[in-house]
Amino acid sequence: MSGRIRIVGGGLTGIMAAFEAHRLGWRDIELHERFDALGGVARPKVVNGAEMRDGCVYFGPEGDALVERLKSHGAVFETFDNRFGSLSLDGAGKRVFTWDFGGPAVDCASLRIARPAGDSLADRIAAYPSPIAETLAEYCRWHLGADLAALHGDAAIPLAVNRVYPAGAETPALIALKASNPWADELYGVPRGLSGRTANVTASLPAGGFTALFGTCRRSLQDLGVQIRFESLISPRQVMAEHAEGDTVVWAANPTPLFKPLGLSTPSLVKKSFFTYVFEADFDGPCPVYVQNFTAKGDCFRAYLYESGGKTLVVAECVREADLRALPGEIRGLLSGFGSLKTGALLSSGAQPRWIYHSRDAIAGLGALRRKLAERFGASFVCGAWEPYGKSAKLAEVDAALAQARNAPAAGGMALTG
Repeated sequence: MSGRIRIVGGGLTGIMAAFEAHRLGWRDIELHERFDALGGVARPKVVNGAEMRDGCVYFGPEGDALVERLKSHGAVFETFDNRFGSLSLDGAGKRVFTWDFGGPAVDCASLRIARPAGDSLADRIAAYPSPIAETLAEYCRWHLGADLAALHGDAAIPLAVNRVYPAGAETPALIALKASNPWADELYGVPRGLSGRTANVTASLPAGGFTALFGTCRRSLQDLGVQIRFESLISPRQVMAEHAEGDTVVWAANPTPLFKPLGLSTPSLVKKSFFTYVFEADFDGPCPVYVQNFTAKGDCFRAYLYESGGKTLVVAECVREADLRALPGEIRGLLSGFGSLKTGALLSSGAQPRWIYHSRDAIAGLGALRRKLAERFGASFVCGAWEPYGKSAKLAEVDAALAQARNAPAAGGMALTG
């Protein structure tokens, strides 16, 4: 295939786009990454041979499309029993642990469901019975401190409140409702042990950690002839000005810089910084394992236990800067449903801004951006699956856009505005 393809962003989306572009026939492939290594936000820092992970990032089991593509390029994965749970409060305010369910469990017998009045997170939450709606609203305000009416309903996914287990309801009735009502199936969930569901029984992680995975990806891309440009902070204006007939661009980086050069207003975004703390740990339960905290109490919203560099580590993801005197106790309480934990030395701490909770304005703005890019570039500008949260959804969207770009007529350059 003639023509150059330039991929902006060397995170997982950009890496997978480069592999797929080569499979589809491109040979003049450039991958631009602003840092000195691949991996983007998924690349952890390493302290004394151990990865300091900012959160819980899993891959699917054997057979997962993303895993199989990475394996075909030399990556090695280890499959494990996927264990997780959640901590919630019952109607009396008592802490209740729910095994093998990653969402909130609310002490509610009603299965009433309504269609949301709009597309906001507040509208989605209001579709539930009032005991559930009140619990979710309190949790989301604790987690984000943002106006729920300004957030898009899809923010429920990264918040892990997209499905709720109504713990007071009859399980057969809940399962029957989910089977007969697609909207109820979207909003309600059943713990794996009660539903018989086996889709997420196993998951996988890269053998040797994420650093090894991204090193393998780098070598494989270079073997394919992909030109990797590290420390390349390429601007939208440069990309657009240099866009020649037959060229294709994949923008796998943050889309915010694209708005102004296209004459569009940059939408308001929801920025939330979370604080992470990584401790050495001694744990007698399963590993890896994670537990979500839906009590809206304390500082830690998720504790994730994993192994790296010959050590057992636990990372606490916190909604605010944590009280280090109280935090080890919080972590022990979260993981107590799976085993007994002793925390050791604090190895790493940091604050990370995250932009994964889309506002309604951002979703509308991204739609306008996509339309403007399609108008000016046709199929030769591939958007980097900015809206979806899940890795599989991102992969499918970018793959489909690359296939369309391969089959589309060549597009020429474009004029800039603004």
